[in-house]
Amino acid sequence: MAKELLDTTSVDSYQRPTHGIFRFLPDKLVPYAELMRLDRQSGFWAFYWHYLIGLGFALNAHPLSSEVDLQTLLFLATYLGLWATVFRGITCTWNDNLDQDFDRQVARCRTRPIPRGAVTTFQAHIFTAVQIAAGACILFPFGISVMIHAFVDGVLLFIYPLLKRCTDFPQVELGFGLSYAVLIACSMLYKDPLVPIFDSSINFQARLSQVVESPLFLSVGCLYTAGILWCIIFDTVYAHQDYQDDLKAGVKGLAVRLGKKGTKPALSLAAAAQVYCLVLAGQYEGLGIAYYALSCAGAAIMLGVMIWTVDLHDGNSCAWWFGPGSAYVGATITIGLMAEFWLKR
Repeated sequence: MAKELLDTTSVDSYQRPTHGIFRFLPDKLVPYAELMRLDRQSGFWAFYWHYLIGLGFALNAHPLSSEVDLQTLLFLATYLGLWATVFRGITCTWNDNLDQDFDRQVARCRTRPIPRGAVTTFQAHIFTAVQIAAGACILFPFGISVMIHAFVDGVLLFIYPLLKRCTDFPQVELGFGLSYAVLIACSMLYKDPLVPIFDSSINFQARLSQVVESPLFLSVGCLYTAGILWCIIFDTVYAHQDYQDDLKAGVKGLAVRLGKKGTKPALSLAAAAQVYCLVLAGQYEGLGIAYYALSCAGAAIMLGVMIWTVDLHDGNSCAWWFGPGSAYVGATITIGLMAEFWLKR
């Protein structure tokens, strides 16, 4: 009876999106566009900033990609934006399918397509497979290395919804997946630090040593870790929107684990560690003043403002700092890397 009441409430409170692409979509396609979160752009940027940061870093990584002009750069950024849109759709559809029982108990999520009955579980799985095929076609021109990294990234993000059932740290694993975009972007520009692993002309131990001792691997590793920490910060803030509902539904996560009082001190430590990793990434790769002034110092300021200002008791404040607010951090890191590239070029 309670489940039926929740389902009825979900249908009654649902309002069809009318902005952007939804103005032109036929009604039968709207639920699938919602599964891809095409109606919510803040989540797109949570994915896309990592690709832009990875692209900016790859341009600067030795040897400098001086052959990349503005037109090529815009093409790569647009192409990565297309991939990020499809990849986000894949992971969100998968997440919604697995989380549908939880979503029916969370006010903000009850009107999603699966909980409200607009899309069945089977239809959502088929749609996931269709999006995977589309994503493979998008990345195919860049070669097998990029596709392998995308597969690994997909596995990492497919695990994420399962962890909300058994651990308080799903945001950490989500960070592993979102930040992995750095490796995809590096591979697209032939700066993949893991390439020596596949060199069959030498034994595996020698290959492994060659990887872990290279400045590129150390620098990418630091940037990857910085991205993980950033994800932990903004997704924990985001999770505070559903704090009370998650407690009732038994959903686990850092917001529930840390509570309202413990979140800001913990995120302050994570922010300090993120900035430190950004600095280390620059040192290993020999980046210059533009990177340190804009990417590192800029990110430190924006993170500080975010953690100081966000009201964890206000869902609108949490949503804003997850979306537009968090974009300030992504933008400062990206701008610093791009400025560093153009100054050297």
